[in-house]
Amino acid sequence: MSRRDPIDRNLMRMEARRFASRCESQVGLIERADTLREVLRLATSITLPFSVAEDHTARDGLRLVQTRAEDRARELIQEQIQNFVRADDNIRDKQKRSMHDAWANLTGPLGHLRPWAQSKLTAAEQQNQINPIGNPE
Repeated sequence: MSRRDPIDRNLMRMEARRFASRCESQVGLIERADTLREVLRLATSITLPFSVAEDHTARDGLRLVQTRAEDRARELIQEQIQNFVRADDNIRDKQKRSMHDAWANLTGPLGHLRPWAQSKLTAAEQQNQINPIGNPE
């Protein structure tokens, strides 16, 4: 396609807007996802077509998907850690194994969240040892 032809430019713009609207609908699905596996699947299922790779609207849409997926994953990890802290001592080991299994799914664009989640869990465990639940200082 020629970039000088107005019809081709309009087609490229229309394709970029279509991709951006797909990204917005993907963000809605990500916000409703309730597992890390689902968030990761939704974040990686959308790819930027080469034909609109240079368009700012399309790149912004993809960036929005990635940003929202990361935010949602952080929210889910925080919920898991809060549930771990509140849990009874008898089931904490089971929950910890479950969290590690869920965090193993964090790969690709969300792979950097795995060490972040582990550090948050370690901090929560240390805080829990210093100040056990039910014994406020």
